[in-house]
Amino acid sequence: MKVIHVVKRFGPVGGMERYVFKLCEALALQGVRVRVVCEKAYETLENVEIVELGETRPKPRWVSMLRFSHRVTRYLDKLSQTELDWIVHSHERCARHQVTTFHGPPMAPIKQRKKLWWISPRLLTWLWLENRELTRRGAKVLPNSEVIRSQLAECYPSAEFGITAWPAVDGPLPRCAEPKSDLVFAGHEYVRKGLPELIHAIEESKQQWTLSIVGAKQDAAFFNLIEDKPWIHNQPWVEEFNPSEWGRVLVHPAKSEPYGMVVAEARAAGIPAIVSEVTGAASHEALGCYVLPRGWQSPDLTSFIENAFDRADIEAPQWTWQELARLSIATYETYMAGSR
Repeated sequence: MKVIHVVKRFGPVGGMERYVFKLCEALALQGVRVRVVCEKAYETLENVEIVELGETRPKPRWVSMLRFSHRVTRYLDKLSQTELDWIVHSHERCARHQVTTFHGPPMAPIKQRKKLWWISPRLLTWLWLENRELTRRGAKVLPNSEVIRSQLAECYPSAEFGITAWPAVDGPLPRCAEPKSDLVFAGHEYVRKGLPELIHAIEESKQQWTLSIVGAKQDAAFFNLIEDKPWIHNQPWVEEFNPSEWGRVLVHPAKSEPYGMVVAEARAAGIPAIVSEVTGAASHEALGCYVLPRGWQSPDLTSFIENAFDRADIEAPQWTWQELARLSIATYETYMAGSR
């Protein structure tokens, strides 16, 4: 089996990029011949072939994406007759693919939210790229969560969906016996991920819980939020994040979250996770999350935290890259069988 993965930047240099990097590594370990077509490779992998097309100017982003798409099409057009049996698995807004993984929410709803959207070249281009990617005849769309699948199905009813291609973990993470705090919150975009509401709920609970905040954006609003709260430990950045080192329970009450990688990491480390219902990872029932209802109030969160402390020994399920690679191979085999 031979598969081309398309991504602008190859290597663990971002959330989506790390996803592609780890998936390609797992596919190669399972005997798939993998070729990566990218602008630039920041790291290489054994048994993974790299084709660099050259970098485009990164901004404006929509122009860069359009140029990269054209370069990928030209490259695929030049494949020799002996290489036409490669399956193309894209992670970008490209035109020539049999499989595409969609890593975030669709742009299409902006047509209801923004007036005069049709006079913006940027929005028109993004919407055209998105529609072309998702409605390509015969191509399988792999959303990275059930939340994203639902959004895509509503916006693009003609899309053909395959597996839910969730982000994975490297395997069981060691569980720390003495974490820094009782609770841990992680995420750069701390407002979208619900940190203000979490702090308010803890204060209203009157409990003496401590909280570690890992990786939040260190701006003025953040420092105002945590000011005069000695029970908060601020950790701006860590190279390797193991949630169990920072708290006994992960709390992730995001207002919107396509997946929520920290949730899978928390469960891989063997600690409970409390999430909002709009967090994509919450749809994995086997993750055993505590799911906050829409419109939750502080007492809801307090109750969930107390229950989570009592059930901190729940066995951690493993959503590994090896398992994701196995499901991806099954998707490729289905396509190959259908194209014969």
